[in-house]
Amino acid sequence: MDFFKKDDKRVAMQKLLTIIIGGIADHAVDGLGRRTPLQVARTPNLDHLSILGGCGVYHPTAIGEAVSPDYSLYIMLGNPPERYPGRAAFEALGRGLKLTEGKYYILFEPVVVEKGVLIERKPFESHEEEKSFFQHIKKKLKDIHRLDYGLYLYESSEFITSCHPWVVGRLVKIKDENCAICKLPEEWEGNKNRIAKGLQPINYLLPYGCGRYHEKDFSRLPLNLLFLTDSLFFCGMIRWMGYECQKIESEKPRELMLEMLEKAYKALKDFDGIFIYTDYIHRSNVQFRAWKRVEIIEDVDAAMAFVIDKFLSEDVVIMVSSDVTTPSVSSIPYSGLPVPVILAGEGVRRGIASKFDEAIAPTGSLGILRGGELLLTLLSYMGKISPTGF
Repeated sequence: MDFFKKDDKRVAMQKLLTIIIGGIADHAVDGLGRRTPLQVARTPNLDHLSILGGCGVYHPTAIGEAVSPDYSLYIMLGNPPERYPGRAAFEALGRGLKLTEGKYYILFEPVVVEKGVLIERKPFESHEEEKSFFQHIKKKLKDIHRLDYGLYLYESSEFITSCHPWVVGRLVKIKDENCAICKLPEEWEGNKNRIAKGLQPINYLLPYGCGRYHEKDFSRLPLNLLFLTDSLFFCGMIRWMGYECQKIESEKPRELMLEMLEKAYKALKDFDGIFIYTDYIHRSNVQFRAWKRVEIIEDVDAAMAFVIDKFLSEDVVIMVSSDVTTPSVSSIPYSGLPVPVILAGEGVRRGIASKFDEAIAPTGSLGILRGGELLLTLLSYMGKISPTGF
């Protein structure tokens, strides 16, 4: 059934600005007075957007089900769950690799495991040591590729089950079918030097992100979109979807967001919408440092003044949200709790929420949005959707 409105020059369609700030949603933290970093952070610009528009919460599947950031974004963008090719494929495509239809692709990370517990991830002393380690693995697995420091892509004809717990201190449960590959590091000669220095040997390769690759074989969104991001996996996802994606780099979150917003404003006239995604918090290894997350959130909010100054005066629907809830204090990397959402713009129902955070957002006018409901809501406010039966 075709929900989407055909091109009609008589219809004035609003444009779209979507900003996804990865890793800002959290559980309450005792060290923050049993509040989340988003509740503690001073966010006058995000709060202003909350007052002008409507708030709610979003989850890509069912509330309580934990998913990864890439899967959450994949569903948010209207892709079918059954065609998800896996995180490994997106990481590879983001780096320009060519993949083979029907093959399985898996990510491997070198780690230290002791008595079945994850002790350290990517535990190399130097880049030279890491490259030496990879050369050893390459001799054993001809279809493995080095994507980045301590991040390897393996091509297989069979599915390989993930056994990476992500969080240091958690148990590692190696599946029998993975055992031979996972233990390849034990044979690396470099471990003798590490032991002589009093370092623990790198003894496992842990797999994650496996999926069967296929070219995208379903229709694109009914929008001409530009995507801006600092994330390689997200670049890969967007290229797989058939859209243009520009990668932006900066070491400071405020400057990063401001550069993306300035590019978005200049490009808006040529596109139906701009989609911005930053995974700065995920990449910066600050998940378990709640106060550092507060600082990053405040830096990003300072850049959001540009949105209020420039985009509110345009005929634009503005959405701000996150990808997944990422607990600061937990034994799991991602939580199944929903993330807060703001919508602001012409026609958006204003609610009573006066602050953008996980506790107040559910009281807003948007309620709880699941799966494809968020995208359909955006298309409705843009004027890009036709009623069923018309």
